[in-house]
Amino acid sequence: MSQQIIFKDGTAIDVAKIDGQSTYHQGAQRDSLEIQITKGTISFDALDALTTDSAKTDRLTIITQDGDQQMQAVYDHYVIRSALALKSVEVPATADTPAVTEERFCVTLAQLTYAETQQAAQAATIDALGQQIVALTLGGAM
Repeated sequence: MSQQIIFKDGTAIDVAKIDGQSTYHQGAQRDSLEIQITKGTISFDALDALTTDSAKTDRLTIITQDGDQQMQAVYDHYVIRSALALKSVEVPATADTPAVTEERFCVTLAQLTYAETQQAAQAATIDALGQQIVALTLGGAM
């Protein structure tokens, strides 16, 4: 099985593991995704820049390939980065390989709450109305 995450800007990264969880961050209980990336797949600085930009993490597409079967899931509004670290992770044993410990980049992205997404939509509407008022005041139409 392999997984890939595609950010809103089209950046695609192969990931080792993605775990969905619930976390308490910034005064609210939130859904979050812990994304584990094998060291060497992307640089730490590039991952830092990518996951700091909320415009890029606002929509995440996760593609899971399991043999011939491909599944795709879309996650919206995961714009709050609550963790970014290099961690030692134990990879469990399989029938063919022993358990090993490897270093992985781990980034946790938390989702905006419903109230926060509604506030953002209202702010955008208010801004658009303000721009229309300015245009009309200046004698032009938008």
